[in-house]
Amino acid sequence: MRSKRQWISDAFLKFNWFAALVGAGVTALVLGRLTETLADPDLWGYLAFGRLFWEGRGFPYADVFSYTPVKTLWVYHEWLTGVVFYPLYETLGAAGLQGLKYAAGLATAFLIYKTARLRGATAPAAIAALVLVSPLFGFAYSPVRAQIFTNLFFVLTLYLLEAAHLSGRPACLWRLAPVFMLWANLHGGFVAGLGLIGMFAAGAFLSGKKAWPYWLILFPTSAATLINPYGLQYWIYLKEALLMPRPDIDEWHSVFFSLSNGEFTSNVIMFLILVLLAVLMLWAAKTRRPADIIILLVTSFLAFRHVRHQSLFFLAMGCLAPFYFTQVWTLFKASGSWTGLPKAARRITAVLFAGLLLFYGIRFAAGAPFSLTLQNVSGGYRADNNYPTGAVAFIRSHRLKGNVLTEFSWGEYVLWSLPACRVAMDGRYETVYTKKSAGEYFAFARGETGWREYLEKYPHTLILFRRESTASALVQELPDWAPVYADADCILFIRKKQPI
Repeated sequence: MRSKRQWISDAFLKFNWFAALVGAGVTALVLGRLTETLADPDLWGYLAFGRLFWEGRGFPYADVFSYTPVKTLWVYHEWLTGVVFYPLYETLGAAGLQGLKYAAGLATAFLIYKTARLRGATAPAAIAALVLVSPLFGFAYSPVRAQIFTNLFFVLTLYLLEAAHLSGRPACLWRLAPVFMLWANLHGGFVAGLGLIGMFAAGAFLSGKKAWPYWLILFPTSAATLINPYGLQYWIYLKEALLMPRPDIDEWHSVFFSLSNGEFTSNVIMFLILVLLAVLMLWAAKTRRPADIIILLVTSFLAFRHVRHQSLFFLAMGCLAPFYFTQVWTLFKASGSWTGLPKAARRITAVLFAGLLLFYGIRFAAGAPFSLTLQNVSGGYRADNNYPTGAVAFIRSHRLKGNVLTEFSWGEYVLWSLPACRVAMDGRYETVYTKKSAGEYFAFARGETGWREYLEKYPHTLILFRRESTASALVQELPDWAPVYADADCILFIRKKQPI
C-alpha cells in the first residue's frame, strides 16, 4: 500500500504543469488587460438611477436630473444595471464594482474558450485566439459599464447556438429566452444577440440545413425582451436610438475617421490586423461555415462604421477563428513542414506564458485593481478624461445649488455627486433628452451660431467646462458670468448677480 507521501509525489508528477502554466498566463493576461481604474462617465448615471430606485417611491419613469426639455418617458435601457450597481457600491465600494467587472471579464474569456473548443478547435488554437483578441478586455471594459453584460451574453448566445447546432437538438434553443429577458434589462445590446440568431438562421439556410428552429426561437426571445418596466416603449426607443447619428461622441465615429483624428489608434490597428487575419484564415481553410462568414462580415461592418462595435468583432473572432486555425495547422503539419520542433515549441510556449504570468500578474497587483480613480494624472497636468473634482468640491464647500451647464462627459458625475443640482445635458443622452434640446446643447458647446441664445433660453446657474474648451472661451467674454474656480482641468463660472 502506498504511503501518503508517495501518493502526493505521484500526483505531483502526474499534474499537467504545462497546462496550468498556460492557464495561469492567460488568466493573468485577461486580468491585466482588465486593470483599469479611471471611472467611466456612464458609471455615475447608473449609480444615480440606482439611488433613485432604492431611495425613491415607485419606479422612476420620469427624469428628475435635468432642467432642459426632456422626453415624457425616460426609457433607461440600463436600469437593472443601476439597480444592481448602487447597493453593490454602497456596500462594498469600488471593490464591489471592480470585482464584478473582473468576474464578468473572466467568465466571458472562459466562454470564448469553451465555444471554440465546442466547435472542434484544439486547445492551442483556442488559447492563441484568446490571446489575439485580449485587447478587448482593455478597451471594452472601462470601469464599469453595462457593456460588460452585453459582452458576456453575446458569447453565451453564440455558445448556446453552437451547442444546439452541433448536438442536433434545436429544443436547446429555448434556453435563450431567459438569457434575453435578463440581457434586455441590463443593457440594450441584446439587439446584437437577436442579430446573431438571425445570422445563424441565414447560415443554416445557405448550408442546406434546417433554418426554421432559429427563425422560430426569434419569437420567444424577442417576446422575452418585452418583460421590462417600459414594455413596448422600450422597442420604440430602440428604433430611434439605433438609427440616430452621434457625431459628438468619439466611440461612435467610424474606423477611418478615428484613425485620421488619432482616436483609439492602437485598438483600430489591432482590429484591422484581425480583419486581415480573418480574410486569410477563411481563404486558407478547407471547410467554411456560411454562418461564420456572415457573422464575421456583419460584425466587422459594424466595427468599421462605429469603433464602439469593435468588441463584437473581437468576441466573434475569439469564438470562431480557432476552428479555422486548427484546419490550417492540420494542413500545415500534413505538408511535412513541421518536423522535429514540438519539444522546442513547448519550451518556447512555456517561457512565453511564464512571461505573461509575470508581467500581467505584476501589472494587476500593482495597479490598485479594486479601486476607482477620477484622475489619471496629478501635479497640475490637464487630461481630457479627468473629472472636475476640484470644482465639485468647491460647489459643495460653498453650498452652491442650482442648474449646472457642464461638459457632456461630466454631466452624470455632476448629477451623482451634487444631488442638489440639476444638469443641462449628460451621457444618458437620447434616453432622456429631446433631439432639439440635445442639438441646442452641442451647438453651444461647439460655439455655433446661436450659442448666446442658449444661455438666455434656459435658467443656467453655474457653467462648468474644460479650461481650453470653446465654451469656456466664449463664456469668459460675457459680462454676466464670472469665474469663481479654476484648476488645470476645469473652470467654473457663476452668474454675477448670484452670491457665493
